[in-house]
Amino acid sequence: MSTKDVLSNQFAYCSHVNGGWFVTFENAIKGLSSEDAYKKPGESANSIHEIVVHLNFWNKRYLERFLGQPNNDRVEDNNVTFKNEETWNDSAANFQRIMEKWIAALTECEEAKLDLPNEEDRSEPWRVKLTNLVLHNAHHIGQIVTTRKIMGNWDPKYGVS
Repeated sequence: MSTKDVLSNQFAYCSHVNGGWFVTFENAIKGLSSEDAYKKPGESANSIHEIVVHLNFWNKRYLERFLGQPNNDRVEDNNVTFKNEETWNDSAANFQRIMEKWIAALTECEEAKLDLPNEEDRSEPWRVKLTNLVLHNAHHIGQIVTTRKIMGNWDPKYGVS
């Protein structure tokens, strides 16, 4: 299996394909109301909506760079990546669209592209940056599940108990 196939599969596991070692985004938000998406489980915690906005920011940013669409916006404070004006439904749908675009981009790219330096950190090849991006997605999807457990609205039939 090629590196691009492995990465494509990992993005699919984050999005909607069961088979990874963690809950997919699709299952993590299944049955979640808009009202609950905006609730915060604690004063210093992010809401599920804010987590998804953050994921969309970073996934879209690196997708644009991977596709050769430069994004020169500097992020001085990561806290701003958790905020935007999208509705919950739009943010959730955007996550799935961005994942579909990642899967397509990886399927269509030449394997050699993954060994090229990424646009942000020229010393790190794309395969390393994308592995980290998948881990970032899995981490925050886990936060979504944990937040739902804390709020008492997680159904273990969607994944972990």
